[in-house]
Amino acid sequence: MKNINSKYKKQGRPNAKKGLFPRGEKGIALLSVYLTVIAISGVSMTAFGRSFMELRNVEREYARVQSYAAAEAALQSALAQIGTNAYTGFINELPLNPMNFQDVSGNIVGTVEFTMDDASGSDWITIRATGGSGWDQRTIEARVFLDSNFSKYVVYANTPRLASGTNAQYGEPDVTDENNDGVPDYPRLVSSDEDERPAIYITGDWDIVGPNVKLYGDAHVETNISGNPQSDIYGDSYVTQFQQGAGGVSNGGILGGLVVNDGYDDDVDRNNDHKVDATDYPDHHDLTVAGEGDAHAVESLIAIDHNFYASHNNTPAFAGSTPKNRYLQFVPNPAGGTQIVEFDSPAYKTQKATYDLPTSGIVYIKGDAYVKGEIKGRVTVVSTDDIFFTDNMRYENAGDFADAGHSMAFLAKDKVYFLPETVEVSGILYAENSSGSASAFDASQKYVTTQSGGYFVTDTSKNQLLLHGNRVMNGSSNLSIYNTRVYGYDPNLKIFRPIGLPVFPDLRVVREIDNAAVPQG
Repeated sequence: MKNINSKYKKQGRPNAKKGLFPRGEKGIALLSVYLTVIAISGVSMTAFGRSFMELRNVEREYARVQSYAAAEAALQSALAQIGTNAYTGFINELPLNPMNFQDVSGNIVGTVEFTMDDASGSDWITIRATGGSGWDQRTIEARVFLDSNFSKYVVYANTPRLASGTNAQYGEPDVTDENNDGVPDYPRLVSSDEDERPAIYITGDWDIVGPNVKLYGDAHVETNISGNPQSDIYGDSYVTQFQQGAGGVSNGGILGGLVVNDGYDDDVDRNNDHKVDATDYPDHHDLTVAGEGDAHAVESLIAIDHNFYASHNNTPAFAGSTPKNRYLQFVPNPAGGTQIVEFDSPAYKTQKATYDLPTSGIVYIKGDAYVKGEIKGRVTVVSTDDIFFTDNMRYENAGDFADAGHSMAFLAKDKVYFLPETVEVSGILYAENSSGSASAFDASQKYVTTQSGGYFVTDTSKNQLLLHGNRVMNGSSNLSIYNTRVYGYDPNLKIFRPIGLPVFPDLRVVREIDNAAVPQG
């Protein structure tokens, strides 16, 4: 048999042992493999690129979240700094030292810092908090309201019962007449904006025992209001005894015939009878812990810290180791601030010494403080015992209300006394009532001056008491001895607080600003 391979060779065919494809077909197959590999590599590279970009985007988003969380941590640190011994005029406004921001595992993922605006003379403070993580940096700006019960209410009484006798007046009628037509802009003599209204706050009952008691503002009472049909609340009431069910109001929280009305058509149809009438208890509202919806929230009084005042005292001569009564007259100093003239007795006959206060100062007295005169600047007087008003205590040039250059507070560890037959006092008055007496504010004493000195006697009837400011007390008061009592509200004290008053921060607005990526090396 002839060799088959020789036959194939003669015919120009490839040897079968050398391959099954023609030479040209082998090149095409190899090229196809190369192209397939290139295509798969391209797809892989594209997928890898997309994955890489997505990973980078995830990392950027992760860094953004971390940096924003760091900025929020800085903001909370700032709020904590304000809330710890936060006294207007002495808020620590220095930037927070930059510190590391850690995740839940303790890994360092960024840094935080903050700065804040000067808080003096304002009820707002602006905080800028910055957080950084990786290549991202976030800055948020917050507006914080500095709130204080010491300057918020015309009366704040932490007492089981506050009684209001005949002719007591809280706040003053708003007779604004912007168009000069002779008719007040507000129908019930209170502003339509409740933030502009005077208000009282009582942790127990408010018992209106006499006629002609007027509140030109809102009442916040944690239990009941016992009314008198010859008395009025020219605003709204917020009472914890207020009760409302599916059918409407079952208890307005007020006993008796007290009139509550702010004069505005801003009430709701509580019993769903398609009209707002007396059955809906207009201007009656709830006072709850949460304060949601139509309700306002209950509040607690911030305690004062005597150690703070002692350490920031501008009159060290009054803070000796032994308690001693001080008889002081405050006089505006032409050179700036206030001068204190000290006398030897409440008769104010013999002068002992003088002391100059800075524009903003604290007078800390170990013992009783007897005071009168006029204040220039922003001054807080603190006594470890009682404060006695021996005569008028007002601002420079007999001013009634605080402003950027004038404000004052008188803080007594125990009680506040009013001695004159007629007296006018401005500012914030606080009686801690450390002795636990029934009355934190008292007018039952009178000082009688004689040739040889003087003495205290009991006085059961006085003429007039005018207060231009806010009264804060642990306990009740014994001021109905004055035939006329006007407790005027000073809204300027919310803005121009005297130094040394406790405040707490209320975060209102937060927004992002100046956010940018950090260049990477």
